Amino acid sequence: MKNINDIFFYIQARTQSSRVPNKMLKPFADSTLIEIAIEKILNSSTIPKENFYLSIMDDELIEIANKYKIKYFLRSSSSVQEPVTLPVVFEWHDKIPYKYYVNINSCSPLLKIETIDKFVEKFLSCESNGLFGVFEKKTFLFNSEGEMLNKFFGSKEHLATLETKFVETCYEAAHSLYAGLVSDIKEHIYMGSFTKSNDPEFFIMDENQCFDIDWPWQFELAEKLYSHEKQIQNI
Repeated sequence: MKNINDIFFYIQARTQSSRVPNKMLKPFADSTLIEIAIEKILNSSTIPKENFYLSIMDDELIEIANKYKIKYFLRSSSSVQEPVTLPVVFEWHDKIPYKYYVNINSCSPLLKIETIDKFVEKFLSCESNGLFGVFEKKTFLFNSEGEMLNKFFGSKEHLATLETKFVETCYEAAHSLYAGLVSDIKEHIYMGSFTKSNDPEFFIMDENQCFDIDWPWQFELAEKLYSHEKQIQNI
């Protein structure tokens, strides 16, 4: 069982988004993406507030950290210059007094705090040093040569109709929640090796909460989905 006081909880953000300019601070459903994410963590029943940081470098984001009285790690300009490696983009790895980390993606506004808390609870109890948020995909996967990648358990007749009920379940990155061992970062390991069983373990999420914003159309759609969800229940 891991000790929650050994975990560094953080949101890493910047304002220089090339695909959606100023994505973190752009008006979003009467708020902003960064503030929506912060308020969820502050409402967590699991995450110690003293273990929660923003990893930021922009004055506007520092102002928000001060507004919410959140500690922050000040990133350098090199952490956002491509190409980057894990030790560079996560340059806090050798400067913080924590054994583990949990990264919460602020570009996933539909992610619920109840899901974040369950993720943390599973990470505390799992034997692996890493935990990766994913969602199930029941579909056919092929390589560039048209060869099927996942297993099919039905007959040839079912295969001919692309019957998904007989296809092996696969898992897609949720791009929302990540956890791992801080000391692994310097070894260029993020969460786990992905070559051994349960390294990292998977945390299976509701696909509806995994909407990740990278492009302007996704920003607009996510805002509509978030506003609709907010009308029928608290996110």
